[in-house]
Amino acid sequence: MMEPTYEKPQYKRQLRSVLIHKPMQREFTLVVITLLIISALAVGFVIHHTLREAMMGGGYRFGKISPYEVMSEVSYDLILRVSMVLFVTLLLIAVFGVFFLHRLAGPVYRFRSILRRVAKGEIPEEFKLREGDFFTETADDLNVVLLMLRSRRQKIQDLRARLEDLIQKNSGSSITSALSSLKEGIQKLD
Repeated sequence: MMEPTYEKPQYKRQLRSVLIHKPMQREFTLVVITLLIISALAVGFVIHHTLREAMMGGGYRFGKISPYEVMSEVSYDLILRVSMVLFVTLLLIAVFGVFFLHRLAGPVYRFRSILRRVAKGEIPEEFKLREGDFFTETADDLNVVLLMLRSRRQKIQDLRARLEDLIQKNSGSSITSALSSLKEGIQKLD
């Protein structure tokens, strides 16, 4: 049997094709922007709090210390505090990214494994994605395709069984050869 050839389609990226799965992209963008806004507010608070502490004399001595030394100490505290806020934000974004991508990569992995099984000639049973996963509508579409393939396979098996029965019942050589060639044609479909 000749293997089917597959030509990869050429896609041209357009602005309207950037948002291909709006709920997923909207959720990811909203969470990342929210985390960055919270981070920016935290950095602003840290800067304000550190400068206010320095100006009010909390923790800083202005007696015999030059203003340069005070600002040097304040700068060090600012860098340290802002770095901590940004590090915590980076960790939160990383944790969110891992969980978010799990909801994305899991379905893609499942689709790929199903398609590989179909390519090997197996037609898997209906499958479901986890609650909260993306692409549930694509899973529903793939389940419809799998149902159609199972139905067609059953029809082919029924035709094959009827042909076998006809071949055995009819001993005439012209009918038998016609039925045998028909049987070969059906086997190529399977």
